Amino acid sequence: MDNVVDAAEAFVAKAIHGTPADRKQPLYRASAPAADYPMAALLELRPAVEAIIYKSRTPESLVAGSVLASAGFCAAPHFDVEIPQVGMKPLILAVLTVAQSGERKSTVDTLATGAIRRAEAKLAAEYEGEFAAYKCEKEAFEAAKAEAKKSAKKGRAAVAAALAGVGIEPKPPASPMLTPSEATIEGLILELSSRPNSSLFSSEAGMLLGGHAFTPENAMKSMTNLNSLWDGAPIKRARATGPVFKMGRRSSLSLMAQKSVVLRLVSNGDAADTGMLARLLLSEPETTIGTRFWRNSRDDYEKFLAEYNRRTDDLMARKPRILENGDGFDPLPMTFDQAAETRMIAFYDDTEAALREGEKYATIRGYGAKMLEHASRLAGVLATYAGKDVIDATTFDAGAELATFYASEHIRLADTACIGGDLLLAQKLLEWWQSRPDPRCSLAAIYQLGPNAIREAATAKRIVEILEERGWIERLPAGTQIDGAPKRDAWELTP
Repeated sequence: MDNVVDAAEAFVAKAIHGTPADRKQPLYRASAPAADYPMAALLELRPAVEAIIYKSRTPESLVAGSVLASAGFCAAPHFDVEIPQVGMKPLILAVLTVAQSGERKSTVDTLATGAIRRAEAKLAAEYEGEFAAYKCEKEAFEAAKAEAKKSAKKGRAAVAAALAGVGIEPKPPASPMLTPSEATIEGLILELSSRPNSSLFSSEAGMLLGGHAFTPENAMKSMTNLNSLWDGAPIKRARATGPVFKMGRRSSLSLMAQKSVVLRLVSNGDAADTGMLARLLLSEPETTIGTRFWRNSRDDYEKFLAEYNRRTDDLMARKPRILENGDGFDPLPMTFDQAAETRMIAFYDDTEAALREGEKYATIRGYGAKMLEHASRLAGVLATYAGKDVIDATTFDAGAELATFYASEHIRLADTACIGGDLLLAQKLLEWWQSRPDPRCSLAAIYQLGPNAIREAATAKRIVEILEERGWIERLPAGTQIDGAPKRDAWELTP
């Protein structure tokens, strides 16, 4: 009996006063498994998605998101969806997929965006000649303007009349880039000022989300500008060089990024407060790495991909309607037939009820409040790809099913983000530290040699504190010799 009591007292004492190793706490828990992607809801896009999945052996939602964004880019110049009692909404999709390194993101992006790349290549081939002609016109304009000033009679009115005869200054041709992968928001707006369609497509979105555009001082501006573009709002800017007012612009988003980058965005209060999160089709598929064994090509899948390329090429080549007295798109309205409108109303009411406190979408009210719009935009893209100009019940149901899938992913990723992006960084640091031969490490070594996301002194210190608080490391006395030099801030892995 005494042995039992002694053991119990020792257990309690260890729990209260034990070493950090005795009190190790898990850093983060994995998110819940993703729901199966509703492949049937892709309708006529499904064969192309399955063909790319077969060729790349990558997750379904990664491929589907890339294909939907690409099809949306091709469809947006031609149609806006007219939602009853809501109004006209552009067929712009903003897709953000969590995809780790080695997931063949670039392969998927290349296969999904073939029509856009071919259109860019055609524009690039034309651009050289257009720019050469512009330079000649520009030089001729400057020479004529100088001559007009010189030959005009004295007086302001005479000079003004002479300059009026010279004509309007020629404008440079629009850039051939349709989907820049590395762009600041200012750069994207500049592109859209010269052409009506330019979108951010990147298989390595860490360059954008972890770069200049999303630093603390720039993130709010970037988010609000992306929101305006998603809404189809005009570009209105006052600049020292003159005001810019451009209507009819269309800018989609198709980004793939690693989890730590996405979770920093998801856990960013500004992203939720500005409404940017509500506009994103988020997903985090299970990786296929380790299961991608060799497959021979299949003729049926090659035909599916060829058909997808043909249809998207046709949409890119089709001349869109242009605003009168402008250079922006003036898309045709895509309406709902009666059966689709009935389904739409039922979907809206069900979604609204699920936003109540304690209900399914209470934790993602931003996205939930826009689910009707997401469903309608997705249905519009599916309809356009199928050659329709009206949304029928089947197509709306498909859009609603896709929007519902992304709602489940919002809930799942929001739940993961509650853990905090710093805990994921702590896990990365711990794994890096455990791979080193020496269990001791200094703060300077961490921010000089550690994981890329922690290579800054303040960040490294914050993440190290998490490991120390949770019992994975313990501080060493100041002046401890590591690598032949005394270190002021150093720690050692607990056994």
